[in-house]
Amino acid sequence: MNREIDKFDILEEKIAQLVDAYSTLRDEKTALGEQLTQKELEIQKLKEKIFHLSREREVAREKVEGLLNRVDRLISPQAGVGRG
Repeated sequence: MNREIDKFDILEEKIAQLVDAYSTLRDEKTALGEQLTQKELEIQKLKEKIFHLSREREVAREKVEGLLNRVDRLISPQAGVGRG
């Protein structure tokens, strides 16, 4: 009879360990889910920042090209007049 009680004690201990492990894993899963959500939001914000920076770069490039064209128009007629 003692041997059967020992087996039940062992079984009870193993079930308690299993429940503890499950609880720990569930808590870790919840924490990882929250971290994932935060990282996804961070990624979205960075994508938006990249988009805005790319747009700003494009606007700056267009302005520089416009200024270069204006400078070329100013220089080109003078170069032709000076040679003629």
